[in-house]
Amino acid sequence: MADRASVKEGHNEDFPPEKTSFDFYEKGAKTDGDITLEEEDQENSPIEAVRLAIPITDDPTLPVVTFRFWIISFLFTALGATIQQYYFFRSTSGSFSIFFVNLVSYSMGKAMARILPGNKISVFGQELSLNPGPFNIKEHALIGIAVSTGAGAAYAIDILSATDIFLNFRINALGSLLLIITTQCCGYGMAGMLRRYLIYPAEMVWWGNLVQVVFYNTMHKTDDFKRVKLVRGWSRMKFFWVVVAVTFVYQFIPQWLAPILIYFDWLCWINPFNMNFWAMFSSISGSGIMSLSFDWTSIGGPTMYLPLAAQLCSLGGIILNYWIILPILWMNNTLGIKTMGRPLTSRLFFENGTRFNIETVLNDDYTDIWRNWKRAVGSKEDDIHTKMMKVYPEVPQLWYAIFYVIMAILACITCEFYGTQLPWWGLLLSLFVGWFLTLPIGVMNAITGYGPGLNVITELICGYVLPGKPIANMTFKCYGYMAMYQCNLLMSDLKLGHYMKIPPRSMFVGQFWGTIIGSVFNYLTMILIIDSQRDALNGEKPDPNGLWTGQRVQTFWGSGLIYGALGPARMFALDGKYWFVYIGFLIGFIGPILVWALSKKFPQYTWSKFNIAIIAGGMGAFPNGYSVGVLPSLIICVIFQYYIFSYHKGWWKKYVFILSAALDTGAAFTGLVIFLFLGGGISSKLAVNVPSWWGNFYTEEDPRFPNAPYLSVDRCGAANNQWTAGSL
Repeated sequence: MADRASVKEGHNEDFPPEKTSFDFYEKGAKTDGDITLEEEDQENSPIEAVRLAIPITDDPTLPVVTFRFWIISFLFTALGATIQQYYFFRSTSGSFSIFFVNLVSYSMGKAMARILPGNKISVFGQELSLNPGPFNIKEHALIGIAVSTGAGAAYAIDILSATDIFLNFRINALGSLLLIITTQCCGYGMAGMLRRYLIYPAEMVWWGNLVQVVFYNTMHKTDDFKRVKLVRGWSRMKFFWVVVAVTFVYQFIPQWLAPILIYFDWLCWINPFNMNFWAMFSSISGSGIMSLSFDWTSIGGPTMYLPLAAQLCSLGGIILNYWIILPILWMNNTLGIKTMGRPLTSRLFFENGTRFNIETVLNDDYTDIWRNWKRAVGSKEDDIHTKMMKVYPEVPQLWYAIFYVIMAILACITCEFYGTQLPWWGLLLSLFVGWFLTLPIGVMNAITGYGPGLNVITELICGYVLPGKPIANMTFKCYGYMAMYQCNLLMSDLKLGHYMKIPPRSMFVGQFWGTIIGSVFNYLTMILIIDSQRDALNGEKPDPNGLWTGQRVQTFWGSGLIYGALGPARMFALDGKYWFVYIGFLIGFIGPILVWALSKKFPQYTWSKFNIAIIAGGMGAFPNGYSVGVLPSLIICVIFQYYIFSYHKGWWKKYVFILSAALDTGAAFTGLVIFLFLGGGISSKLAVNVPSWWGNFYTEEDPRFPNAPYLSVDRCGAANNQWTAGSL
């Protein structure tokens, strides 16, 4: 919401003064003062974190879909889609922070409110005011939602880039855009139809939204946010900007000057040229045991506020698989793992260790969650925030259903006419798989902040149904998995709109707008990067700094070959080497039953916090081969979500959300500057290479230094296979 003083000073018929209490609208009460969160008799959410973060206030008269919304959301969606697509091809996984968007869009919105005239223009027969009044919180939030919807790396880019890089097969612009848009929008239609189950109940928290609500209220100084003072008497905004500035400056050290701080593999330095030491302690293609990282993008703000039990389950799965099981497999050379040269890699190899060649196989052609879910859907009383949203016209289910059908038809046309190898019936099967599992996975995401994916399940199904067709397998996975995944992302944004009291029909417009803009710029960025970095991305000419690896594309392509070209019937045959993979299905089935039985036998223990699905997700956390940030993430989550939340809850309430937002924003600013200028994003003439020194040591992959001793920038591993011990 806008500042009350500015609203009153700028009062006009298009922008009435702010009202604050929901009771004002529900009961028609008159009041001379504001009703605030401190009033003891006010209804609130049953979820403690929601009570701490979400105000019970609203003003239904605020304009939302404005001229400012269209302009600002377009600019940042285009920029964000470009940046995220850039990171998609890089080894480091920095992000285009939504908090950066919110900061700059706030300044732009305020400036446009001061500068633009109040004239009205006609757009498709509808009048639109250039300046409907002061820039308000709902308008601001919808800009952020539109940007978050479109400013990501579309999953369909995996298909387009994999076929382009590894098969030299490029689908034309129209087919590519249809593929990107339909994979995104099928999930959009599903999200709308599942609102009753995943948005309206109070138990469906969607944890990542809490920090954004705090951020928006801090920016617009609403309710008690304007009265709260932090350290040294600073306002929330001053504290935010100080942390952003410090993080921005600091992040240049690990991200540019000393990348060794990203992969701080200190135990490996005891014996860096011993192959076994390297395999266990290096976080670049190794297990990364006890590895540290001083790069905030390797840790991330969510570690400070996601539920502790969920984080410990995820990190426990990582430690179990990468710190315990993987070293055992390596030391025993299980399945000839040492022949491949590294424990973790996104590439595929033959048994003798040579690179896999596609030409040889291709032809021409949980208890706690369940309890919350039952309570949510079985409740006859609406959550307070759901009650507050009833003042707005809802988007009919029929709108979303029609939208979904249209996208499904376009998807069928795309698959049939653009060389995806996937017939129309295969496409419908993939959409059915997505539909079938979206609801339970959405419940997990909403309650815990974690949820499994459908990528392996969809690959397996298609591998049996359409063997020998890797492109069909990737396309099937994209529609089946991405419909679910995109549905969950859009559902999270719908919940944010729910918390921010944004009219549902405005949300419908904003999310679709962001999706279309993001899809176009995802495609354009992909073409630009592949054309300029093809040799590095396909592995023919390695990047000396290890940044242009294309490891995500390689992982996606490798999965397509395993499940598509080879096929699960051949790859995991009972008389083959990988038959044991199917045991995972049995373990996954028995695990939750075992936990349930233990909870009945030993009810004094909180077995409901032990989530097998989240643990399994952690076990597959690093398919790209970079096991970075495990130990620091564990330290941060225990400090903030156990110690501070348990013993200093007042401090946690005041600082955690705004601090995590500031850290993520500062890191995003740094990544943006490095990309545009120091990394040559605007022009290669602007690129600046840091000279070799202890924190940025040249490796064997740099042709200028053929005698460099280290395999990787973490000063670990022997270059040119000059191992002193541990090798075959």
